Order: sequence, then structure tokens, then C-alpha cells
Amino acid sequence: MKYLILILIFSLFSCKSDDKKLEGFQEKAEEMNQENSTVSIDTTSFMEFFESFIFDKRLQNSNKDNSIDYNFFSSKDFVAYLNSDTLSVFEEKNLSDKQDLIILDFKKVKNLKYKFEKIDNKWTFSGSNTISINSLPEKKFVDFLMKFSKDSIYQKSHILFPLEDYSLDDDYQTISQKIEKEKWNHFNLVEEIESLLFFANIDSNNVFRNIYYRGIGNGILIKFTFKRVNNDWFLVKTEDYST
Repeated sequence: MKYLILILIFSLFSCKSDDKKLEGFQEKAEEMNQENSTVSIDTTSFMEFFESFIFDKRLQNSNKDNSIDYNFFSSKDFVAYLNSDTLSVFEEKNLSDKQDLIILDFKKVKNLKYKFEKIDNKWTFSGSNTISINSLPEKKFVDFLMKFSKDSIYQKSHILFPLEDYSLDDDYQTISQKIEKEKWNHFNLVEEIESLLFFANIDSNNVFRNIYYRGIGNGILIKFTFKRVNNDWFLVKTEDYST
């Protein structure tokens, strides 16, 4: 009988000890997961990583020479991206394992190039530097964009009227219309977007440039399509699929 009682007591303490070990293991695992989550994002999409990067200080390396202005982006309703393809930058496939992204800040008149590389299937910020307006791969288009935004007469003369315009109706079906020149209202595109993001290796030979507004925590999705005709740029289509 004494031996039976001793066996029961030993079993009870052994169970409690195992429970404590299990709890300790679970706590350690949670700590490791939290630590790992602050280092990087494992994703195959560069743009998904980049959007997380600009809004998450944990993913940014404070030792680099130029950190992205978190407050600037977090206070905006959308981010504007420039692309030379009919696809948006979020639909691009087969990107290389090294990407340079340029952020053109119209408010601060500052241009920064950010370098990223993919290591072990994880995108990593590898450095940044300032670049002059003259070294921008899209300098001619940027110059056009600034004049197009500020000069109302120039703007109207650089739109192919009647302008194709697409949007969504109340049932989220795509509808279209053509805007005539006399009904066009001037708008300052540069002032509205404040900044523009684009890949450094954008195809300069492509005759199209698309500016996308991508909402931050909302349904904003707007696209402006520009086309180069006889070495001059024209707005040829507007699309607003915001929900």
C-alpha cells in the first residue's frame, strides 16, 4: 500500500513537471515567433513586401543612410505608383532578386533610390542614396508631369479629347463615358499625389506611362494612362475603380 501511494505521488509531480515544461516550451515558441516577425517578411511578391516595409518601422534598418518617412506615408489615403506597362506594378511577374525603387517626393523636392535584394526567399532592404533630378530615368516624363499639373492651358492641350473615362456604377459594374474638352476641369496631379514611386529599370522605350493610386486601408484604385505621341506626352484615359 505504501508503494502504491508513493507511485501515485511521483506520477502527480511528474505530470505537473511535464505541464510546466510544456508551458515553458509554448512561451519560448511564442517569443521566438515574435522575434522572427520583427525581422523580415517571407513573400514572393516584392510589392507586397514593399508596402509592408514603408508602413512597418520594424522592417526598416535604422542604420541605413536614408530611412523612409513613415509618418509621410502613414498620413496619406493612397500611394501613387508609376509604371510603363498595361499591368500595374502589383501584377508584375518574374522580377529579379535585386530591385531598385525610386521615391520622388514633390513636396520636399527630394529623390531617393532604395535598394532591395531577395535572400533566402526574403526581401531585404540593402541601402539607399539620394539622386539628382537630372539622373532620374524618368526625368522627361517627370518634367512633363509637373508642367501638366501646374499649367491649365498646357494640361488641356495635352489631353486627347474626347477623353475615355471608366468608373463603377452602384452595382460595381464598369461604365464608360467620353469627356469633352469644354467639360474638363483642371487638376494639379503633382499636388494631389505628393510623391511618386517607380522602378529604376522602367522601360523607357514604352510609349505608355500609367500612374496608379493604391489606397491605404481603403478602396481607392485610380489609374491615369499617358501616351507618348511624336515625342510629347498626352493623357489618353482615366479610370476610377474605387469602392
